[in-house]
Amino acid sequence: MKKISFIAALTLLHVYSYSQNKVQTVTAKGRGSALDTVITKKTELAFNKSFPNNYKRDESVVQALRPYLVSEILDPRNHSDRLYLDHVKDAREKLPEAKAALFQRLKTSSSYREYMNKYNIGNEADLNLITFVHIPMYYITPNIVFFQNKDNVAKYYNLGTGGLKYLMIKNDSLIGYLDFYNNKSIFREIPNAMAESYYQIKRLGKDPIILSQSVSTADPKKIIGGINMFGYVDEGHLIYSIYEEGIVQENGAGQKKQVYRKDYVLQTAESFLAEKQGNSTIQQWLNTKVIM
Repeated sequence: MKKISFIAALTLLHVYSYSQNKVQTVTAKGRGSALDTVITKKTELAFNKSFPNNYKRDESVVQALRPYLVSEILDPRNHSDRLYLDHVKDAREKLPEAKAALFQRLKTSSSYREYMNKYNIGNEADLNLITFVHIPMYYITPNIVFFQNKDNVAKYYNLGTGGLKYLMIKNDSLIGYLDFYNNKSIFREIPNAMAESYYQIKRLGKDPIILSQSVSTADPKKIIGGINMFGYVDEGHLIYSIYEEGIVQENGAGQKKQVYRKDYVLQTAESFLAEKQGNSTIQQWLNTKVIM
């Protein structure tokens, strides 16, 4: 049985809920022995709501992270700062160099060429059929140790400038992304579910960003990071997109049956961090970097 997986994505709904969740469920009946497909779509964009959070600031953690605090955070809401504008300009100017580096790797590495052949990319002509779109990546700063209820979580994210990321789009399909840093280009796959996340954000007419969901103590100029999820900014708030899919067993009306579930969630960062059992999400992030 395929277990349900936690992967970033975006709800199909474009419904803003300021006071309660909006959930829609659709069931597509399977034919013959095929499983029924249950699709749920949940939108929770409560921009003006305060969500209780069980994170408790610990001064010992604050002291441990103090050397790594970021004094000037360039969060996802700020597109007018010179650093952001320079980063975008750098991405535009270095794209030919990034493509050339990828082509060089194709020419010199048979194993890499075999790997890329899965996407019908084997030569320069194939690369020229691909559209490369720069996308900024943001990571969680150690400054989140100062989080308080009613905070806008976006202010704790910072732009990672250690490398450049370009989404690779072929025939309107997202096939992967290109990491370019230290004059090297590396093609990385994007799981189908992650691509679905991207498509939904684009359907909303929003500009996707990459979110790295771990606290990093590295210098922002050395932050490269991978894609944990896609998101975007709306009403000044950071929106997480979450997608889950897999075969699950449903119980109802005294019967048990297996269905293939597709769950789409669109959620403000604040609601994502709402109070949960056990350690808070923030504390879990901090525990990955701070040894007490």
